[in-house]
Amino acid sequence: MKKFLIVFGVIFILIIAAALIVPVVFKDDIKAAVDDVLAESVNADIVWDTEDFNLSLFSNFPNVTAGLNNFGVLNRAPFDGEILFAVRELEIEVDLLSLMGDQIKINGILLNSPEVNIKVLEDGTANYDIAVPSEEPAPAEVTTSEEAVAYNIGIDHWEISDGHIIYDDASLPFSIELKKLQHSGSGDLNQDQFDLDTFTKADSVTIVFDGIEYVSDKSLEADVVINISDEFGKYTFKENTIKVNEFGLSFDGFLALLPDGSMDMDINYSAPESSFKSLLSLVPGVYTQDFGSIETDGSLSFTGSVKGKYDSLTLPAFNVALNVDNAMFKYPDLPTAITNIKMDLLVDNKDGNIDNTVVDLKSFHMDFGQNPIDATMRIKNLVNYDMDANMKGQLNLAELSSMFPMEGTSLQGSYSIDLTANGIYDSLKNQVPTISANMSLANGYVKSAEFPYALEYLLFNALVKNESG
Repeated sequence: MKKFLIVFGVIFILIIAAALIVPVVFKDDIKAAVDDVLAESVNADIVWDTEDFNLSLFSNFPNVTAGLNNFGVLNRAPFDGEILFAVRELEIEVDLLSLMGDQIKINGILLNSPEVNIKVLEDGTANYDIAVPSEEPAPAEVTTSEEAVAYNIGIDHWEISDGHIIYDDASLPFSIELKKLQHSGSGDLNQDQFDLDTFTKADSVTIVFDGIEYVSDKSLEADVVINISDEFGKYTFKENTIKVNEFGLSFDGFLALLPDGSMDMDINYSAPESSFKSLLSLVPGVYTQDFGSIETDGSLSFTGSVKGKYDSLTLPAFNVALNVDNAMFKYPDLPTAITNIKMDLLVDNKDGNIDNTVVDLKSFHMDFGQNPIDATMRIKNLVNYDMDANMKGQLNLAELSSMFPMEGTSLQGSYSIDLTANGIYDSLKNQVPTISANMSLANGYVKSAEFPYALEYLLFNALVKNESG
């Protein structure tokens, strides 16, 4: 027994010594081998150093932990020198015993401060397309029974900390930027059917489509559970909530990838939070450090759906319905509230043809102190924008400073507007709706703290009229 223990102890010490020495002694050889493989397969500049690479058997035994710091991928032409991917710290934890089987089990992946910058040019050229084309002819097709058994890789969980993600696609044109991204996820990706459970949070999200900034520097929080089946072909949304600033959406349904490259979907969504304050948080300039102390009231209903096929020629049918009733808000430290806010809005498309979208603002009303604003608008399609709209209201400009923060600016005067528009807008035919608009300002006054004098005695009466279109 004593001899056995001595032999076992010697072997154990040798294993430990090898685990400590091998990663250090062979660092340069490992780097050279990796660089050779990357040079043959990747059309990009890879930046990393052996001093930033570490491999350990003991920090989380029986898992092997590999770490790499300050790793980067830099593009070549036509994206010369731009970062495609960079990370301050990358750590992968692998089950040691799984390396001996036919399924490699990755217990965890950690990315700390990753920088991801994806760009697509108008002609479709993408900066992530960095694989060197293979010169070998494509292998002949074989039946399933003849295919070699490939290694499978399963991932238990992953985490991203303090990420910065940019996706800029000029071919759409669409871009999205996420700052201070925190993300975690788990799911057995090696199963035929499994639940993908993710949580995502970003301090700032900006979304631009066709030159218009639809979401500007908003916070994002998403708690999403998706059932994935049919060999990653069908995604069923289970428990899902996405919150932009204070405005949250829950949704359910499915999205399926079809063999012809198109997608089929049936998704319903709604706002579980029925307060007007959640909607107000989306308005640019309103969501400030003082937003939590803004006094609000009123009910909100927000529902919608997306159903049908999506491909390069077809959109699914969709609709959005927004109703606000008896709402108000008042800034902290200001005496006057904006009250009696009502809105009934429907955006409806029944066949997936974007030209047939109907925008129907059935009613809109709000009171600025004692001054009402009313509006309606119906656009029957997005081809010739056949519309019927009207707006009528009055403003006492002196009251605005008691409703909105306007430090350093003084306003006075009585402004009124009465506008109607009816008919077709077609720029190619030089056709506009018939228009009748009356605007006036009396006893106007503007004073800024940045200048010594005010603009006084401002007065105008204006009429815009077109009866022929």
